[in-house]
Amino acid sequence: MWYLIGLVWIAAMVFIVTRYNRKQRKRSSERTVQMEALLADLKANPRAVIDALEKPAAPPTPAAAAVAEFSKKPRLLPQSSALLYYVFRTGLPDHEIFAGVALTDVVEIATASSGLPREQMERKLVQQRLDLVVCNKQLEVVAAVLVRNFTPGPQTEGEQFATRCLQAANIRVLSIDPAAPPRHHQVHALIYG
Repeated sequence: MWYLIGLVWIAAMVFIVTRYNRKQRKRSSERTVQMEALLADLKANPRAVIDALEKPAAPPTPAAAAVAEFSKKPRLLPQSSALLYYVFRTGLPDHEIFAGVALTDVVEIATASSGLPREQMERKLVQQRLDLVVCNKQLEVVAAVLVRNFTPGPQTEGEQFATRCLQAANIRVLSIDPAAPPRHHQVHALIYG
C-alpha cells in the first residue's frame, strides 16, 4: 500500500516537471521567433532602427511632473499650534480636539438661503479653516479656537467671517495669542466660561 502512495507521488512529480519543461520550451521558441523578426526588421531597414534608438526620451507626462512637485511636510501643525493642541488636550482629557478643520465641517447654511448668495457663502465657508475645534465625546462641537497674533489693527476679513458664522451657530469662539498660550488648568474655564 505504501509503495502505491510513493508511486503516485513520483508520477505527480514527473508530470509537474515535464509540464514545466514543455512551457519553458514554448516560451523559448516564442522569444526566438520574436528575435528573428526584430533581426529581419533591422536587416531590412537599419536606418529606422538606429533613428529610433537615438531619439531622445519623451518628456515626462504632466501627471508625473505634477506629482514630483510635492513633498511631505515636516510637521502636521506648526510649533505654536502644536503647543496649543497639547495644552487643550491636557486641559480637556474628556474631550476630542481636532486641528485644521474647515469651517464648513462645523457650521452649515440655513436651508432658507438659496441662489447666488448661498453659493458665495458656501465658497467662503470652504476656504476658512479653524485652528482647533473642541468636541465632547459625542463629537458635538463645544468651541472653536482661532490662533491669532494680537497685533495692532482689526481682525482679518476671514477671521471676522469665521467669528460671525460660529457665533450665529451658538458656538463659543476663542481667539488665542500663540505667544501667550493658556495653561492647561485654565482651558476648562476658557471653554465653559
